[in-house]
Amino acid sequence: MALRSRTHASKSIIPLRISLLLLLLSTPPCSSSTIIQHGEAESLLRWKSTLSAAASASPLTTWSPATSSSACSSWRGVTCDAAGHVAELSLPGAGLHGELRALDLAAFPALAKLDLRRNNITAGVVAANVSTRASNLTYLDLSDNAFAGHILDVLPLSPGTLQQLSYLNLSSNGLYGPILRSLSAMGKMTVFDVSRNRLNSDIPSELFTNWVELTQFRVQNNSITGSIPPTICNTTKLKYLRLAKNKLTGEIPAEIGRLASLQALELADNFLTGPIPNSVGNLTDLLVMDLFSNGFTGVIPPEIFNLTALRTIDVGTNRLEGEVPASISSLRNLYGLDLSNNRFSGTIPSDLGSRQFVTIVLASNSFSGEFPLTFCQLDSLEILDLSNNHLHGEIPSCLWHLQDLVFMDLSYNSFSGEVSPMSAYPNSSLESVHLANNNLTGGYPMVLKGCKWLIILDLGGNHFAGTIPSWIGTCNPLLRFLILRSNVFNGSIPKELSQLSHLQLLDLAMNNLVGSIPRSFGNFTSMIQPKTELNLPWKVQHHILDGRVDYTYTDRIGINWKRQNHTFQGTVALMAGIDLSSNYLSNEIPSELCNLESMRFLNLSRNHLSGIIPKEIGYLKILESLDFSWNELSGSIPSSISNLMSLSSLNLSNNHLSGEIPSGYQLRTLADPSIYSNNFGLCGFPLNISCSDGSNSTSALIGGSTDSQELEILSWFYSVLAGLVFGFWLWFGVLLLFETWRFAFFGQVDHLQKKIMQKICCMYAKSE
Repeated sequence: MALRSRTHASKSIIPLRISLLLLLLSTPPCSSSTIIQHGEAESLLRWKSTLSAAASASPLTTWSPATSSSACSSWRGVTCDAAGHVAELSLPGAGLHGELRALDLAAFPALAKLDLRRNNITAGVVAANVSTRASNLTYLDLSDNAFAGHILDVLPLSPGTLQQLSYLNLSSNGLYGPILRSLSAMGKMTVFDVSRNRLNSDIPSELFTNWVELTQFRVQNNSITGSIPPTICNTTKLKYLRLAKNKLTGEIPAEIGRLASLQALELADNFLTGPIPNSVGNLTDLLVMDLFSNGFTGVIPPEIFNLTALRTIDVGTNRLEGEVPASISSLRNLYGLDLSNNRFSGTIPSDLGSRQFVTIVLASNSFSGEFPLTFCQLDSLEILDLSNNHLHGEIPSCLWHLQDLVFMDLSYNSFSGEVSPMSAYPNSSLESVHLANNNLTGGYPMVLKGCKWLIILDLGGNHFAGTIPSWIGTCNPLLRFLILRSNVFNGSIPKELSQLSHLQLLDLAMNNLVGSIPRSFGNFTSMIQPKTELNLPWKVQHHILDGRVDYTYTDRIGINWKRQNHTFQGTVALMAGIDLSSNYLSNEIPSELCNLESMRFLNLSRNHLSGIIPKEIGYLKILESLDFSWNELSGSIPSSISNLMSLSSLNLSNNHLSGEIPSGYQLRTLADPSIYSNNFGLCGFPLNISCSDGSNSTSALIGGSTDSQELEILSWFYSVLAGLVFGFWLWFGVLLLFETWRFAFFGQVDHLQKKIMQKICCMYAKSE
């Protein structure tokens, strides 16, 4: 029985063993990978313990010791290869705070991709046992972090061990120092991005010698110096060369023409000089050419107009000259053209070739001739700037039918005639219209009725006449800047302008306006709260290559600011004020204007205003410039004016004001008496007139009375006399008391006397 039982047991074990064997054969051999995975998981957990994550939904919440055996599948940001090794670690924008050095990369022999961009990681202290073993890392992105120091301080391994690395992105950190030659050891580099840092010194030529696979070289927004190395011609696969906003000098090397694959050439905002080389015409794949803000001279090489793939050309703000050749019409794919701030002359070509233009900027040159009618066919045009040229003739009415046009600046030319005297007013996308300083005539342009998105309108310096229409308040409800100065508008100011709740600058100066200042102007909502943001629209965006291209425009507005004409550019968004000067306005100044506490200037000078200065004037806390001169104002200057702590320009002259000038800290800095001149009833500082009641508390500061002036003169006389007496005894007292000094002094006197006598004797002998 016992033997039988034993035999039965052994027979029953055989199927069990076979089942286990089949189970093992059907399961992947994971025992060794589990050990490796466990070790790498431990390294990740150790790194996690040194980190903090700002986001509650951070991927690190899935990293737990309890799930370490399945880290490859359950830990977010971790990707493994077939053998269970960590192959990728990707934690972009995870809100991580900590040090990169705390991550032991030597524990991850298969790691090929490390992506930690958009966090708050620092380099940390270099470990004593840094691995010198060759790394398999091919992709490293540490952009948008808090790294500081040199590039080598940030790299987790030395360049010599990163020979497989092909993608390196360290952009948008705090890196400084040079781009070192040793980086050339990473010979498989295809994308190198250290843009938006503080790197300096020159670009090592060895990089372009060794990085023959390079496709992208991005070092823009640094302080790189020196010239562009001619060895750049070795990187024949280069597509993006981005060196903008540095301190590069010298010329563009002719060798750049060998980069047959180049699609983006961005050298803007440097100190490059010389001509644009003709070899640029060999870059047949080029889509973007940004060379603006340098010192390039000569003409645009005609070879450039063979680059039919070009989407945008920007050579603005250089010293280029000559005419724009008609061959530009061959560039049928252009989206953007900027030739501004150069010395181009001649007429604007009637055919610019492309019908896809988004932006045409030809401002500040010497172009002549009439407005090109072909521009009316550019249905995609959004930015048109022809300002500061010598263009003449009429502005064609078809221009107002461009439905996508956002920004139009035709100012500072010689355009004449009426502006679009049409019966239909097409709806327009225009947000900014500048027609200032031309010879335009007629009434207020009725075509503006269709510009419901209008934010800025500048018609100053023309010959517009008639009344200012009341429909502005309803048809242009978004207006923030309305400039109609230096025209011949007449009639009264329409009170309906107060419906412009966004208005922050109103300039109607130097016209023939009559009547009162509307009291409803105190309701300008946007002039009540101070402006703190530069929130004006300033660019349109379009996608070219791997990202967007920003086409920018800058609003320029001329303002009579602190008795001088200033052009505000960009910062005009912070400006708020009213200028109604040089008209024929009458009656009193509405006290409601003092509700507009965000005003920085108020100019009502050279009118026929009467009555008193509103006592609430002190409410304008941030007012910097106030001009009520050349009116018929009477009464005293309100004491509240001393509350204007930002006031730096004041003019109350040529009125009928009387009484004592208020004193105050800021008013005492305005010591020019002319700002109160021709007000025969005023007294006190800074006038040389003492108030009759003897209450001029500030007269002593400037010698306001005759007695105080005489006292100061006597004090000055006695001070000088005392100084002379003291100086005399200082010198001669020393000579009397010290025998050695006395002998030395008189010895020098005797020596000098002897030399003078010898000269006299010689001159006498020669004359004999």
